[in-house]
Amino acid sequence: MRRLTKLTSVLAASALMFGLTTTSALANTEIKGSGASFAKGLMDECISQYNATSPAIKVAAYGSIGSGSGRSQLVGKTVNFAMSDGYWSSSDLAKINAADYIFAPFAGAPVTLPFNVAGVTSLNLTAKNVTDIFSGRVTKWNDPTIQANNKNAKLPDASIVVVYRSDSSGTTQIFTQYLGAHDPLAREVGVFNTLFQPAGGIGSPQNQGVMTSVKNTPNAIGYVDFADASTSGKPMAKLQNGAKQFIAPSLQAAARFLSAQPVPGSKGYVYSRYKTSNIKGAYQLSGYTYYIMPKAPVAGVIEFANYVLNTCGPTRAAAVKYTALDGKMKKFALEQVAKAKRP
Repeated sequence: MRRLTKLTSVLAASALMFGLTTTSALANTEIKGSGASFAKGLMDECISQYNATSPAIKVAAYGSIGSGSGRSQLVGKTVNFAMSDGYWSSSDLAKINAADYIFAPFAGAPVTLPFNVAGVTSLNLTAKNVTDIFSGRVTKWNDPTIQANNKNAKLPDASIVVVYRSDSSGTTQIFTQYLGAHDPLAREVGVFNTLFQPAGGIGSPQNQGVMTSVKNTPNAIGYVDFADASTSGKPMAKLQNGAKQFIAPSLQAAARFLSAQPVPGSKGYVYSRYKTSNIKGAYQLSGYTYYIMPKAPVAGVIEFANYVLNTCGPTRAAAVKYTALDGKMKKFALEQVAKAKRP
């Protein structure tokens, strides 16, 4: 009887251990990513499409928390990959060895300037107009420098309300790179109001927050990803490009600009030629969003990256307002992903 009791106890313990092992294995069937709100539409679509293929390891719902926060979560190992529209910040680089991570461009899109001015549905802005407005040097909508390019518009004698990102933002990095290329007093920053402090400005978190503030604030203008701006019902400014054309944001116009940019170097990040490009039909305030992963990622991270680059991007990116990578940039991105060590 004692032997039977002992055998029963052993079998029960074995069953318990097997159960715990199985539960542990099942718990490791999902990877997580977070970061750029600029990338939210693409990530939501591609995660849904990818999970529908019944992969061994699925991808959890994307955390749209801003590029800087996504990078921090990746470094803190609370997510398995991050999306960012900007490169590592100086504070990031003080904590990590950048060589331990891989940056790969994932898709492109315009950064738009939606505005909310009563009775104005079309607005032409030069690069100088944009830098003057967002730096706070020009404060009225009917300023002669704005009116000069909008002779048929009835611009009001009203104060311009600048809406900017309050969080650490890759969209801000793209936007301030553009400003810095056209203004010696401007430079790239991740948090807008560390350098630019226009009077009466409104800070809002994430692209979605900026777009909501522009919609709800008379005489406002902000900088927002194309996916959110194009569904907002608010008009977007046309920007003068290097060929002296005023161009509305569109996927086609963004692709013309992005396709002419150099392939990244060892960092994996594109430093766009915002000032020197003079491509006809191009919308120059455009940029890439990037997939960041450790060089030795967990299972599933490489597979999801290849799926987006090879399948979801080419077939679904345009539908959710992004330009898919092709040609030399797609080849580079796939080469970056291939550098990762499979688990």
